[in-house]
Amino acid sequence: MRLSVRTKDSTGLEAQATPAEPPKESLVAIRDEACRERLLDMEVRLRRYRLACFAILALALTSVGSEIGWWWIVPLLVGLGGFAVADRFMRASRHPSIWVAVAWGMLPLLLADAVVTTGGAKSPALMWFALPAVTLGARFSPRGIVVGTAFIVALLLLSTVGLDSAAASAHRQELVAAVALVLSAVILSGALVESDRAHRQRSTIDSLTGLYNRNALQQRLGEFDGQPAGEAEGVSHALLLCDLDHFKRVNDQLGHAAGDAVLQEVAYTMRAALRAGDSIYRVGGEEILVVLPGAGEEEAVEIAERLCEAVRERRPVGVPVTISIGVAVSGRGAVDADGLVASADEALYAAKTNGRDRVAVAGCADDLSAADRVPVSG
Repeated sequence: MRLSVRTKDSTGLEAQATPAEPPKESLVAIRDEACRERLLDMEVRLRRYRLACFAILALALTSVGSEIGWWWIVPLLVGLGGFAVADRFMRASRHPSIWVAVAWGMLPLLLADAVVTTGGAKSPALMWFALPAVTLGARFSPRGIVVGTAFIVALLLLSTVGLDSAAASAHRQELVAAVALVLSAVILSGALVESDRAHRQRSTIDSLTGLYNRNALQQRLGEFDGQPAGEAEGVSHALLLCDLDHFKRVNDQLGHAAGDAVLQEVAYTMRAALRAGDSIYRVGGEEILVVLPGAGEEEAVEIAERLCEAVRERRPVGVPVTISIGVAVSGRGAVDADGLVASADEALYAAKTNGRDRVAVAGCADDLSAADRVPVSG
């Protein structure tokens, strides 16, 4: 899919300020949001492989069901249900890592139950504790990895040494091997994930603002391109194409360092004004595109107005800055991502042409000027 956004002409700003460094909290917030989006993306990618692992466990336990019984069906279903609940609620949550951690923690508990009921230190399921260890690095921060590793090892020891210390002593070689396998899996998978994370960050994160870049936007738009939308389906998607007004004069009058600082603060301000689940991308020099999944026209306009107001009130590094926004909402039928971007681009052009510092909606004859703007609650 090809993304094409027209570059607008930017002229005319009476800048009055000395540039300053952007606030440290802005960079922290942007970094935290990037971690949140990475976690959500990773959960989507892991889903089918996780189901395959559960299927393998079920087949293995079924093959020896006549020997160990069928007790394992309930905890296995509980584990699957935990991930299903987490998948349902984590995207709308400000802290999806909590949902993921709770669902992930069910798997070691399931394995501990399997070890206890199949012989403790003699259990053939002992090595299965390496399974949840493999995914720690893909899901959590370094602190989360340490906590998760300690949780796995604690359950391993409780289900063996805690169950029968004499049997555990007799089978200490198996216990040492299992613990070593868990630790090795965490270390090796962590190294692979760190390498992948660095590569993904370089390819999808804008180095100046910390927002996602055009490569990431291509991937995001591809997720709902062709999906059904419109009133009949009860769901729609909206794009906000935003452009800083008269930004060229910030660079010309105050220098590019000040212009960079303005972009950084604007990026932070806009990100902070969005909903959980919305995503924001830098697609050009001073152009930013916001994806609002599930938003209709009224909600999209409200969010656009909120962004305009937030940027105007922020006065990044002391410079009076405004933005113009073009709004496009998916219509009936399958979503055409390229067409949606083009519509947002046309609406932005109308907003810039009609005076800037306003919101224009694709398909509407008039735009919403600053004078027409109504207060928007945070």
